[in-house]
Amino acid sequence: MGSTSVVELDELFQPFNRSDAPGLVVGVAKHGQTIYRKAFGLASLEHGVANTPATRMRIGSTSKHFTALLALLLAEENRMDLDAPIRRYLPELTGPGGDPTVRQLLQHRGGSRCFLDIGFLSHGMALPPLGEAQRVQVRQADRNFPPGTAMIYNNGGYHLVSIAIERAGGAPFERQLKDRLFDPVGMLDTASVPSDFEITPRIATLHLPTADGRWRRGMFPSEEVRGEGAIVSTIDDMLTWAAHLRDRHRFGSSRTWSELTALESYADGDVSAYALGLVTQTYRGVRVVHHPGGVIGGSSQMLTVPDHEIDIVIFSNGAPGCDPAKLALKALDALIDDKLGPNAPTASAEEFPGLLGDWWSPESGMVYSLVEENNALSLTLCGFPVGMPLRPERESTLVASSLGLSDITISGLDSASDDRILISFGGQSIAHRRVNTDSNGGESFASAVLGSYWSDDANCRALIEFEGPRLVLRCSDAYGQANSALTFIGDAVAIARQDLTMWSCALSFAANDEGEITGFQINSPRTRHLRFVRRTSN
Repeated sequence: MGSTSVVELDELFQPFNRSDAPGLVVGVAKHGQTIYRKAFGLASLEHGVANTPATRMRIGSTSKHFTALLALLLAEENRMDLDAPIRRYLPELTGPGGDPTVRQLLQHRGGSRCFLDIGFLSHGMALPPLGEAQRVQVRQADRNFPPGTAMIYNNGGYHLVSIAIERAGGAPFERQLKDRLFDPVGMLDTASVPSDFEITPRIATLHLPTADGRWRRGMFPSEEVRGEGAIVSTIDDMLTWAAHLRDRHRFGSSRTWSELTALESYADGDVSAYALGLVTQTYRGVRVVHHPGGVIGGSSQMLTVPDHEIDIVIFSNGAPGCDPAKLALKALDALIDDKLGPNAPTASAEEFPGLLGDWWSPESGMVYSLVEENNALSLTLCGFPVGMPLRPERESTLVASSLGLSDITISGLDSASDDRILISFGGQSIAHRRVNTDSNGGESFASAVLGSYWSDDANCRALIEFEGPRLVLRCSDAYGQANSALTFIGDAVAIARQDLTMWSCALSFAANDEGEITGFQINSPRTRHLRFVRRTSN
């Protein structure tokens, strides 16, 4: 690597070189040799300890392809069948959650609900007891979609596969990861740690900022995180692993490695970018294979560029303004800018003024909002505060690229003047209509929805009431309560958002023939059609 690239990388990460904030660790390798290895910011604000290149951090969902690879290795030994229903390994899944195949769960195409998403809704950051994750998955009488027909990111599916691996492999899941993956490659500082309450040597503290400028300790609200995102590692270990993803000399058949990154088509002909825990996309004309990760108070990215044998690993323990997925691409720019194609153009809000606003689908219940961010047109889901930039691709078509999933496509822009657009994602194309804004933001509707509701699938009570002038949704189960600000964006459609976690969802209310509210459905980026029925008394 030339001195110019080093300077550019230093400049890229310099804003995180602080003594008063959490930071990040960065590792870059080329042809299997580490060429950049630095740490920035603090590993612990509490103790004033700096991050070092040897600091261990959580990698969140970057863990997922390890789970998939472990399942594939068991399949080599005829101990697991990825195309068998998950019910074969978890017979307690007697409902629709037992229908998806292991492979579909690893592809996020199983259609099952997710215990984590339901948990954020029903008890927020409260800590449920061990076994609750599986109990939630077993309890679901409904699902997001029939298996194989769509795609929705789902941590619960990976949790179920982890249990299946444990049963099929005859040893604890964490032990199988160590014995079959970590140790053979020499990843001695890597482990699967199910709980943030466990004392883990040399691990950075996770940090969450508060509105008043202080910090809270980031703690994941589960002590049984497994293949969905429990790995703790270092940049050295992950660079070793990224190199092994290319040379593949320690274990695994050629078929196994091929299946790990194989991309399948949806029914509509579009090809998924998500394989088995790894995402393959094109950035400036170059193929990149990666998977970002997020935990409470931290984030990560592992990115490899096979054609150039470049590996980039970035972990953060809560550095302000840090997005490892975006930083990894900027680091790639600094390394091989002369070998990359032009940046994709972004759509400006001025070009599409008629698109700004909220768009809702009666079919899916989802709310997509087109907003202006820094003069660019961005797409947000269910009121989430951070948008995805849109780029023009074909005539009357805009595309938002998610670095963790497949593209979201908006088409039919020429009919937007008729207040209808088509939004496509994960093999589904669904018409969305502009939310009715002639109802004074739904304020007149708010009084009609006050009261108590119940969901069997979430095992959760919901109370809608006023807190001063603010309308709030209070959800509670046996373990805790989560409060969300509730904002109507039109008649019968509202957005709920929690303050601390930023978890958000859309609510679609239903009424009987007399116009009385009978209940609502919750739809979020990871949950569909979660029903709440109105109670006649509290």
